[in-house]
Amino acid sequence: MNYLKSITTSVLQSTGVTFPFSIGERIPGLDSSSSIWEIREGVKRDDGTPLTLFIYDSTLPPFQPGNKDRKTLFQLARNALKKLRTIRHPDVIKYIDSVDTETHIYIATERVRPLEGVLRDWETGGALASKGKGKGKEEWIGWGVKSVSTALAFLNAPPLSQHHAYLLPSTIFVTPSLEWRLGGFDLLTGREDQAGVLWALGGVAPGDVGERSGPEVKKGGWGVLRDTDPALSDTYLLALLLFTLYNPLSPLPSLSSAPTPSSAGSIPKSLFPSWKKMLNPNPRTRLSTASFLDEAAQSGFWSSNALISLVDGLDNFELKSESDKLGLLRNIKESSSSGTLPSPFVTNKILPSLLHSLSLPTAPSSAMLPLVLELGKLVSPAEYPKLVLEPVVKLYTSPDRGTRMALLDGLNEYADKLDNKMVQEKVWPNLITGFADTVPVIREATVKAVFPLSSKLSDRILNNDLLRLLAKMQMDTEPSIRTNTCILLGRLAPILGPNTKKKVLVPAFARSLKDPFVHARVAGLMALMATVDCFDRDDLAGKVVPNMAFTLVDKEKLVRDQAFKAMNMFMARITEMVKSMPDTVLSEEKSSASYGPVTTTSSATTTNQAGLANSAAGAAGALAGWAISSLSKQLSTPDMNSSMSAATAFNVPSRLSPNPSPMNSPRISTDSTAVSAFGSTSPSVPGPSSGKFATGVNGGRRGSAGGSGLKLGGSGNTRKTGGAGAGPGPSSLVDMVASEWDDNDNDGGNAWGNDDLIDVNADEDDWSAFESAPIPEIVVPPPQSYYVTSPKPPSSSTNGVNTNTNKPIQKIVSSNSPKPSPVAAFASTTKSKPNSAVSPAMSSTTNDDWGEIPDNDNNSSSSPQKVASPTPQAQAQSLAGMSKEDKDKEMARRRAERAARIAAMKEQKKGKA
Repeated sequence: MNYLKSITTSVLQSTGVTFPFSIGERIPGLDSSSSIWEIREGVKRDDGTPLTLFIYDSTLPPFQPGNKDRKTLFQLARNALKKLRTIRHPDVIKYIDSVDTETHIYIATERVRPLEGVLRDWETGGALASKGKGKGKEEWIGWGVKSVSTALAFLNAPPLSQHHAYLLPSTIFVTPSLEWRLGGFDLLTGREDQAGVLWALGGVAPGDVGERSGPEVKKGGWGVLRDTDPALSDTYLLALLLFTLYNPLSPLPSLSSAPTPSSAGSIPKSLFPSWKKMLNPNPRTRLSTASFLDEAAQSGFWSSNALISLVDGLDNFELKSESDKLGLLRNIKESSSSGTLPSPFVTNKILPSLLHSLSLPTAPSSAMLPLVLELGKLVSPAEYPKLVLEPVVKLYTSPDRGTRMALLDGLNEYADKLDNKMVQEKVWPNLITGFADTVPVIREATVKAVFPLSSKLSDRILNNDLLRLLAKMQMDTEPSIRTNTCILLGRLAPILGPNTKKKVLVPAFARSLKDPFVHARVAGLMALMATVDCFDRDDLAGKVVPNMAFTLVDKEKLVRDQAFKAMNMFMARITEMVKSMPDTVLSEEKSSASYGPVTTTSSATTTNQAGLANSAAGAAGALAGWAISSLSKQLSTPDMNSSMSAATAFNVPSRLSPNPSPMNSPRISTDSTAVSAFGSTSPSVPGPSSGKFATGVNGGRRGSAGGSGLKLGGSGNTRKTGGAGAGPGPSSLVDMVASEWDDNDNDGGNAWGNDDLIDVNADEDDWSAFESAPIPEIVVPPPQSYYVTSPKPPSSSTNGVNTNTNKPIQKIVSSNSPKPSPVAAFASTTKSKPNSAVSPAMSSTTNDDWGEIPDNDNNSSSSPQKVASPTPQAQAQSLAGMSKEDKDKEMARRRAERAARIAAMKEQKKGKA
């Protein structure tokens, strides 16, 4: 072969021709003395198509036997190439490409083997042999005879009218599907071709063609065929071919007399009459090739051949009725299982034909696809992807439900042979349409089909796309689909991602445990048990057990029994897991204090299980003996020496919080008992407490024993917690709680100041922020009194400022919107001494949102009362939903109303002055 490659390369380089083939090994089965061609395997370089190469080399020594000149035989090779290029027929060897040089001819055809080699392999029990060797071979030869006769009749008939004149066993070839192909076009010549090679070179061709030729050729030479019908001359060669095929070991019969049944040997009896007519010495009365086909059909020879009937049924499958299609499929299945069909014929002929028919909408897919997958088992692993998988995967694009159902039912037959790319790009995009199908059977089959493909899905599909679809399927109306979805999740759990396991498994199985279908609940419990390895001890104790505990009292005994088995399994696993946990994670000095209440009645206090009870009676006795024994170990020395207080009954804000917001502060209880526990002599405080507690003039301390309630003073309110200049600490938890409400500002002055809250002479400055602030729509509860007037204490004035006035509790309206600029409002004032100074900060309003100021005489002393900034909730009418013009009108009305109120306030101030 290396020599042939080197010769070929050098020749083509000299001619400038690019050789398009790769030459392979020599194909056995053809005697070198019976043909001028060397047959080798080949591959087309541009697309990798496997093919067969017929090679003729004129540089070789003379052809033997006969010492024939290679240059003379070169004309036969070129004639074969010329005829093969121009003639196309299903039973004629298929031409693909060729290379023609001055010394070499390369003809590339479909993959074929010489018939002689195939017959020899069949006889020796090779790969082509079937279990029923005798009957199978006879039927196969009958099918081949029909194919060769059909091709020969096509060549002999007009308009071609070609003399084949070279019909020998060496000129017939077989494809991988065991179909017969007619070749040997070396002497093929048209009846009207005056320069044909047959007339001059008929006797030069290798083989025993001279012995097989008709009597007229033996008498008058090959030239006499110019005036003979090709169908009458070639039928004589066809008759001798039939004898050789059915009697491979017998010599040709003597034809000096009329043939007899004994001389016919093993030729079928139904063919003997026709065979006898084909051997008539007179060519004019001889049976033609076309007539032989007709008589064989009339005698029932073709129809009695099961293989021929099967092939005809496959070729016309689309035209058959539904019952005929099912009958043909049943026949194929029986023949294949019995072994009467050779495996190459099944895999290369029947299987492609079925796959082609399966893609048609009229095909009975439910019956065909199982047969296709069964026959696919005979295909070698190397050929399976191209021969079976590619056509089967294309069927996923079919909208036919029967085809989809057959694909899903037979998925286990080919799933392991699919690669990841094919599943993710071709199968999965079409498979997911089944999840939303309106037919429940398709949805359920789609759910079942996921697991065989799960190992070939990408992480994104497996942990995202698939789980979303399964979440919908778990709410399907069909109980069986919900149950199978739960089972599928349990089987997929080991290959899911770690985060997916923690987030998905317990909620999914918990949903199944609440399913009204009994078997869905059982499946949920079994899925939890099967995936127990996916949960750590925290998940088992905190998620799995709590979510399945209620099934212990399920109404169905089947569920209860399974629930107890699951619970016992989980508890045993948790018990085993906690053995490796330490007794405590706290330090030694804090361990006893952190345990909290400890029983003093148990005698086993030295063991690790101190304080634990093993029964209900033991637990009751232990609880009865509990005492506070370790709390004092955590108290500091000052706290241990202080008196008891009920402050712990309140939700006191943490002192570690830097600036506790009044909005987030807890409400102080209105219970008089709780208030008295703080040592307060003021009346109980109703409603929400949101004001800032100011300090008095006595060193910035509150809640003294002789205190007269909360006071608004002008002295510094900076809270000191320690240091050289610090006053005495709080005498009780009341002071501690009150200090938590204190403002952390270090300005030392009144949070509200001693000046006017509103400059009534600067209208624009006072209200511009209010008018420009956004006013979202928030509903405000009806106005109510939030103020409590404490008993009038002894008056004491400092610098003309009344320091004994009562401080009201602020009114706060919760809102998530940004707070507008604060606007002061005033509430009712208490009577004071006639010579008391009047607070300079006063404000008047006329609507309910902002409160009313009652008339007071000139001797009444008023103190500015701080109220939380009004939120947009306090607006009389919401601007939301208004048009632009309505908003402008409403804002104009409000401005006029405010201006009138401000004017009234000015007049009132002048009158009091």
